[in-house]
Amino acid sequence: MVINATYDDISMSNAGYSVGQITSVHNAFALAASMLTAHFSDNININITVQATAAPGVLGQSSTSLYGFGFTSIRNALFGDKKTADDITATGSSGSFASTLTDPTAGAGNWWVAKAQAKALGLIGDDLTTDGTFTFGTSYAYDYNPADGITVNQFDFVGVAMHEVSEIMGRIGLEGYKLDGTNPGYMLNDLFRYTGPGARGYASNGGGVFFSIDGGNTLLYGYNNAASNGGDASDWASGGNDAFNAFNSPGVANALTGVGYRQMDVIGYDYVASPVPEPSTFGAMGLALALCGALRANVRRSRVDEQ
Repeated sequence: MVINATYDDISMSNAGYSVGQITSVHNAFALAASMLTAHFSDNININITVQATAAPGVLGQSSTSLYGFGFTSIRNALFGDKKTADDITATGSSGSFASTLTDPTAGAGNWWVAKAQAKALGLIGDDLTTDGTFTFGTSYAYDYNPADGITVNQFDFVGVAMHEVSEIMGRIGLEGYKLDGTNPGYMLNDLFRYTGPGARGYASNGGGVFFSIDGGNTLLYGYNNAASNGGDASDWASGGNDAFNAFNSPGVANALTGVGYRQMDVIGYDYVASPVPEPSTFGAMGLALALCGALRANVRRSRVDEQ
């Protein structure tokens, strides 16, 4: 897997960044990309534009095109892509995405995948056109090197970038949101949402929903209660410092942790163990639509709301 970055340096300069800061952005984004490319072997290009905005309240933001496919096409593509132990569990007879699974909406919903995800699953061919855009806000202070710790009152740029790149790759959900204005929409990621054994939470953005690959028997990590907290329902609930959290604090490094790699694995990417030490202290069809997520500062709690 190759992540190709196109850096919009003009937008960074216009947003007030110096040449040195722009260089730091390039280096930090390359590090974030390497944390993903070192762990996934899909023979595809993921093409991302990196740009900046001076708009207040924007920490990080992603946008990606979504492609609509029939449920059976998505199911068969994921089933045909299984390679890892987690893939086999997820697509097994009692897995969250069993090969015999039928559309849980009984045809009432529309099913979407991100463009990069569609390439990973073989639903569309690989190409070098843009798969998404990562926008960061220059009104916040960043630390660009997590290897020596994150400076107090600065945000981990690498963690923010990994969060947004993974969303461009398909780590997003719709939970029934009517993307076309008419029919409830769902992502592949939604079908790994459970409230308990055999109890799906694909249409809920509230509390008590967990990531599970075995039909809810093992609840691996809790999702953010977006109905109560705001933010993104497809991000993790607060807990340890994690790049996929809905709320992250300044002054801490936010790693891409094991459960996050497992999530990316089962939604269509081919996980491999990294052959080298991690470069940080982290121990064709249908309609193409843009789905955006934004990071906003919650000053009262000095936290970041990623949605």
